[in-house]
Amino acid sequence: MTADFSLLIVCTGNVHRSALAHDLLATWAGWYLPAALATRVHVVSAGTRAPVGVPMGGATRRIAAELGAEDRGHRAALLTADLVESADLILASAREHRAAVLALSPRVLRRTFTIREAGRIATAMRPAAVHEDGAALSGRAARSAPSSVASLCAAVVRLDELRPDYLDPLADDVIDPEGREPAAVEEMVRQEVPALVELARVLWGMPPGDVDAYLRAVAQS
Repeated sequence: MTADFSLLIVCTGNVHRSALAHDLLATWAGWYLPAALATRVHVVSAGTRAPVGVPMGGATRRIAAELGAEDRGHRAALLTADLVESADLILASAREHRAAVLALSPRVLRRTFTIREAGRIATAMRPAAVHEDGAALSGRAARSAPSSVASLCAAVVRLDELRPDYLDPLADDVIDPEGREPAAVEEMVRQEVPALVELARVLWGMPPGDVDAYLRAVAQS
């Protein structure tokens, strides 16, 4: 068991899909996790062909701000084997990125998902319905937020256990808006953000009211 919990998000350029997910998930971790645990959670992102040092795309940055994400001065970084092997959970923007991750380290298979795949599974999970030892919690025993790195790791194990019931390869990829019309950024948001919200509910303990508010905002965008 690691002392901290590392979440890695991957796309191609690390300026749109993974950059948006990075800022949202890092912001939400700070908002919803207990303070002592939040300091032990590290969200990072990288691209398989990243233009290193380039900032987040302008339209994507505006959307991140509209959704409440803190401006972290994002700069694109290149995916490496060290990043992959040190991550406790890896979220790939599309199947090609999941394949790239596994090419660097096949042993991370059970903790690697596409964003939308993990979101589908998380939708079916009760928030924080996993104890540190992996046992399911129910009723009043279920907590609204995890209390330890162990409980976060147990939630990742549960995501993997449920994976076979929620396979849908045709709904795994998030559109890459780079070089496309402005509507592509909006489509990226509609595909990606609901899945991130469901994951924040399960991993960070995002309250139901905030979950509903985010889902409504994205549906109306």
